[in-house]
Amino acid sequence: MRNLARRPFLERAALPRDWRWPLVGALFALAACLAAADVHRVLAGAPFWSALTLPASISAQDIGAVLVHDSLLPRIAMTLLCGAALGLAGTLMQQVLRNPLAEPMTLGVFPGAYLALSIATIWMPGWLALGRDTLALAGGAIAMLAVFALAWAQGMSPLGVILGGMVVNLYCGAISLAISVVHFDRLAGLQIWGGGALDQSGWQAALHLTVRLALCLVGAVLLYRPLSLFDAGDATVRNLGVAVGWMRGAALFVAVALTAFVVAEVGVIGFIGLAAPLLARLAGARRLRDRLVWAPLTGAALLWLTDEIVRFAARADVFAAHLIATGSVTALVGVPLLIALLPRLRTRPDTHAPHAPHHNSLAPRALPLLWAMLLPLVCVLSLMVSRSADGWSIATRAHIDALLFWRVPHLVAALAAGSLLATAGTLLQRMTANPMASPDLLGVGSGGMFGMVVVLFLSQRIVPAALFAGCVAGAFATLLLLLWFGRRARFAPERLLLVGISISALFQAVVGALMSSGDPRAGVLVDLLIGSTYYVAPGIAWSMAALALLALAVAPLTARWLGTLALGADAAASLGVPVGRARFALLLLAALATAAATVVVGPLSFVGLIAPHIARFSGTRRPMPQLYLAATLGALLMVSADWLGRQIAFPQEVAAGLVATLLGGPWLVALVVMRGRRST
Repeated sequence: MRNLARRPFLERAALPRDWRWPLVGALFALAACLAAADVHRVLAGAPFWSALTLPASISAQDIGAVLVHDSLLPRIAMTLLCGAALGLAGTLMQQVLRNPLAEPMTLGVFPGAYLALSIATIWMPGWLALGRDTLALAGGAIAMLAVFALAWAQGMSPLGVILGGMVVNLYCGAISLAISVVHFDRLAGLQIWGGGALDQSGWQAALHLTVRLALCLVGAVLLYRPLSLFDAGDATVRNLGVAVGWMRGAALFVAVALTAFVVAEVGVIGFIGLAAPLLARLAGARRLRDRLVWAPLTGAALLWLTDEIVRFAARADVFAAHLIATGSVTALVGVPLLIALLPRLRTRPDTHAPHAPHHNSLAPRALPLLWAMLLPLVCVLSLMVSRSADGWSIATRAHIDALLFWRVPHLVAALAAGSLLATAGTLLQRMTANPMASPDLLGVGSGGMFGMVVVLFLSQRIVPAALFAGCVAGAFATLLLLLWFGRRARFAPERLLLVGISISALFQAVVGALMSSGDPRAGVLVDLLIGSTYYVAPGIAWSMAALALLALAVAPLTARWLGTLALGADAAASLGVPVGRARFALLLLAALATAAATVVVGPLSFVGLIAPHIARFSGTRRPMPQLYLAATLGALLMVSADWLGRQIAFPQEVAAGLVATLLGGPWLVALVVMRGRRST
């Protein structure tokens, strides 16, 4: 009887604790305290009611009341609206894609809007007469349509939407970064807007955004019932008579509209769309109905607190000479909260296509053989063909002997970096069974670059050895964080990816804040981000080549792990695979390969994402053939990019990492579309 009496208490104790009210309440309370202190400082003893109502009889000398009424309060309202909109957009996207890694950035709205404004600012200034809002909406809409066009070939499946979004994101981002490198000074004002500027001068913008968000909210409410069925899977939803593709498209359209309205008003605000739905879920909002309420509240509170912290820090002497854009530092508040609550995550990304894979119409070995034959041809092209002041020329034997000391390290570094990134990407995608996994999402590359940024801003001059040491230190610090956190979760792939994305978001926050601050060292930071083989010393090039060969030699020892881990942890364990140790070893190998490549090409090349997909779409299904073909493709991409980067803008050089993205994007797009047509 005593045990029976205690049973309800034990059942209640076994239930997960609900942290929604404490989390959101604490965020709102901290933000409100900071806001109240700021309002009190600005009013300087004047009554708050006069600032709130601002009667017509108020004196023009009461500048504090005018500032509170027309600037501070509208800014708070705009902050709450933008945070709620991005939280709702992220919830809709994660629900229909069944992937906690999905966010508004997945559909390319942010980079599409920024790219449209960059192009208009540099080459078509007459378009600016249409208004920045119109251009941002047009750019975001075109990027959205491009994602939908790619995903439509895949039946609007979660995998198709994610892959299409990744391609559009990396492509728009690469083009924007290339434009920033060439026209850095002319885009200074746009970079401030791109960081998410929440400054307001009146209530008109907030009222306009309120009306637009209300319309989107009506659409989300109308979609609630069919969206709640998506937890059961696409097959079950189809059996219930719901048009999965159209319903997914409608929900994504609402999410994109929410994001586009925010972009048009205040610019790019990152991480909120990812963090708010996840924090709401981890805090206890597990049903869709709860997430539709708590994710917007969490997003509003998180962005408000971030904005208040930014405004408080801006008054300090150390930041007095710099602009700090709120949108670029949202990760500084959200990442610690997300990592603290991440052990409560119980979901896994759904990245499986609805159709079984079909064989290529080409002979099974035709495409892999073609890629293997192209690599030596491109290497010869890189050594012999070049552009000079007199035009194109083919190097003679004497020229090759004279320039061998300079061109060979370029070639070796490009081969090694491409191979290392592709190897790391294949290992991660096989280990996690997630096609979104790549060295860029692991965060090790971003951690290495963060170390280089610290060295750059702490030292008085640029020392290559110090930058290299900072990159290695940052990469290994990130690796230790991943290993420490992964050990607690048995190296669960979805949690490692989320930690990696969080680390990358922190790095992007710091970079975004520096880029929009007006600091003169931001130009050097851009050069570090895009990476280049131009200044690679022979010793570093040959060391990277040795690491690439070592990684390819060690990879066959992991073939059994890669083949079984893709089936899931339980299935792999039943086949005798030590899941924890296997994931640890694969993660360590991928992280070391990524850190080595980051020193040369930076963290933004995306070769680790593109090459494994091209290898898989080319017909390689088993782990080792895919890994070696991906390494070949990665080396081919990077060597081609390195050669083209030296030629297309002669006498200037375009970084190999950027050109690799521009080269690999069309290949991946074409293969995705062809694969979708064969699946129908």
